[in-house]
Amino acid sequence: MEKQKIQILSNIQEAPHSHKNIELLYILIGKVDITINGESFQANSKDIILINSEEIHAWKEHGNALLCRMYVDYYKLKQVIKKEKVVFKCNSIINPEIDYARLRYILETILRKYQEEPDGFWVKSLYYSLLEALKAQYLDKERSLDDYETINGKVKDVLDYIQNNYQRTLNLSEIAKRYYISESAFSRFFKREIGVGFTEYVRNVRLEHAKEELQFSNQSITEISYDCGFSNISVFNKNFKQVFSITPKEYRKNIKQKETVPQESDMIGLATYLEYSQKKKQQIEKTEQKICLDLQQSRLLKNAAKTSMNVGMFADLLEAKVQKHVATAIENLGLKYIHIANPFDPVLKIRSGHETEQMNFEKVDSVLDFLLEQGVCPVLELSERRRKMIVTIGSDDVLEKTKMEPVFLSLEEWEQVLTALIEHLTEYYTAKEVSKWMFEIWCDPEQVTGIGKIPYKKLYKHTWQIIKRYIPEAKIGGSGLNATMPGNVLREQLCWWKDRYDRPDFLTFMSYPYQVERQEEQVAGKQYSLLSIESDTHFVKQDIDAYHALLDSIEYPATPIWLTEWNTSLSERNIYNDSCAKACHMLMQMVDATEELDQMNYSSISDWTVQYFDSTSPLIGATGLITKDGILKPAYYAMEFWGWMGERLIGKGQHYIATSQHRETIQILAFNAKQFSYSYNMKAENSLEVKELPFIFKNNDKLKLQFELKNMREGKHKICMYRVSESCGNVLAEWGKLGYSKELMRSEISYLKQICIPRMEVRYMQTKKDILEFELVLESNEMAFVQIL
Repeated sequence: MEKQKIQILSNIQEAPHSHKNIELLYILIGKVDITINGESFQANSKDIILINSEEIHAWKEHGNALLCRMYVDYYKLKQVIKKEKVVFKCNSIINPEIDYARLRYILETILRKYQEEPDGFWVKSLYYSLLEALKAQYLDKERSLDDYETINGKVKDVLDYIQNNYQRTLNLSEIAKRYYISESAFSRFFKREIGVGFTEYVRNVRLEHAKEELQFSNQSITEISYDCGFSNISVFNKNFKQVFSITPKEYRKNIKQKETVPQESDMIGLATYLEYSQKKKQQIEKTEQKICLDLQQSRLLKNAAKTSMNVGMFADLLEAKVQKHVATAIENLGLKYIHIANPFDPVLKIRSGHETEQMNFEKVDSVLDFLLEQGVCPVLELSERRRKMIVTIGSDDVLEKTKMEPVFLSLEEWEQVLTALIEHLTEYYTAKEVSKWMFEIWCDPEQVTGIGKIPYKKLYKHTWQIIKRYIPEAKIGGSGLNATMPGNVLREQLCWWKDRYDRPDFLTFMSYPYQVERQEEQVAGKQYSLLSIESDTHFVKQDIDAYHALLDSIEYPATPIWLTEWNTSLSERNIYNDSCAKACHMLMQMVDATEELDQMNYSSISDWTVQYFDSTSPLIGATGLITKDGILKPAYYAMEFWGWMGERLIGKGQHYIATSQHRETIQILAFNAKQFSYSYNMKAENSLEVKELPFIFKNNDKLKLQFELKNMREGKHKICMYRVSESCGNVLAEWGKLGYSKELMRSEISYLKQICIPRMEVRYMQTKKDILEFELVLESNEMAFVQIL
């Protein structure tokens, strides 16, 4: 942005006119009547109106209105977007259904920086961020049809050449020679393709640039005429008046009268507006919540998410770093059960090929030994899982494409290997020990693995019999399918199990925030497609309700239900996974599932399991709770806060859950989870950048929760608060302070481990007539654990 294209205006009106450059109006204070191509409307504070190139427009402000106007160079924009005609759909009055949150955020930031230093680097940098936002979200693709690529390649090259060289002498013969055709042939060709002659087109380009110079620069008219390619001032004046019916001098005088440079009063008005906006931003949402809790109305809490977690594959736990991260989670989160899959992974080197005579379970033992040393109970998922390190949903992109041969070719082979494993476990660990473990017989919905191709009813029946033969007391579950999946696969399974003696001791399913669509035709082993991420919705609750509804519809006997795998994203390269927003969305799901499930296993602990050639950065957007370098993420603290909850439930709501422990202490976990805006759902998950995180939500308002606790012990109470937000305990923010360096030194990683912890606050409050009142203010996507002693 060589020339200033941002203006603060007041007490002004503009008669109907048009120009090549795009004009963006942002109403700060008051009301403005605007007319664009004959359509009139009234704009109010915070409205955004974009006026496209050549649109005839006029506007008049009502008294004391203040607005910001920005210009966008139309010619440069065409070259960047690669469209011969560029049209935007960006009018918050006419098109209110479009999301303008990100655009307003950028505009407000520009204005704050503009107030500090109008010509500063930050203003210019943010100006280009604004252009990128316009291109990404507001380009009208239906009306911007004349793509450069559809234009004759020679014409495209000529137009670019004119735009890049209009300041110097350009003549028909030179251009014709450049493309090896005669002057007459080129002249006919150009007029046929563009609609005007070559000389007239070059003149128009020069005049449009001259108008911009007259408005935005302080150069003399003579200097401008030469800068724009005119041979002398007389030729410039003559052509300018011929086209615009006004001389360059008169044009500049009129423009200057319309305040190109902001007056001191306008800058004062801007300062007043920004001060008002800041105060309003610091205010709390109008829908403040008052929450009344009675300590005498508590009940025993069925906390499904507190005691169990998923660690992934057996092979993952052969890694020392993964073991270290899992040990940290087990110790600090109070886990009692660890769900682990794929005990027949070829990486474990159990056998050679499909050999069933000689088998070696030493690597399986090393994993199980580690878990038992940590004092947890293994939950073995008997499956033939294929590792999928997904980059983004809706595409086939993965971090590593590996060709995997089926581990099992038949039911008989499965029975022989499973029998050998169960025999080994009961001998090595004793039947008494193994009888404490849990087993899940998993169903492969895509039917692409070896055992996935075996009919599930047959697989379940034979597997159940083998386990019970050696471990009669073993608890066995199945099948991992979600009730919302297309088709009636789960219904058929449940109807088959309903009256059988070998029905599961617990029912299992998985939950992820994606719509599932069944393929009409199976392509490359894929029977289902995952569409549209919905991490910010109550997707776990929806899946639970669907499962219960299905059970009720067939009158299935009462059975414990385990959510053996869940997450708010499947992508292993989505920076959202490292954010506070992720942590708040997790808490929302866990509050929903409270008292609805018997176990709720988050899907991943360590990011190390998805380390690959692209993962040199300390944060890679993986789904674990702990970074590959051992730094605790906000998602980890969400789980830790959850583990601090008491044994009795006092109440829960949209933004909180409250418990008590022996009626002596009160625990409140609160969070301000924000919904995604349309712009996030339109992006590929792996394309999200750290700097875009503040813009992907519908709003960033604070939340005020007013708590009233009844039947409290009389006297003074100590209130301890632990907060994780964008400003504290957030590894992304702390990484940003280190310049988002992709390769940190060991000392810097150690620093992040120490600094990325919740902020603690302590206050003392007195009860009044057995009632304790206090308020909690949460930033956008902030979570806080409160303990009252």
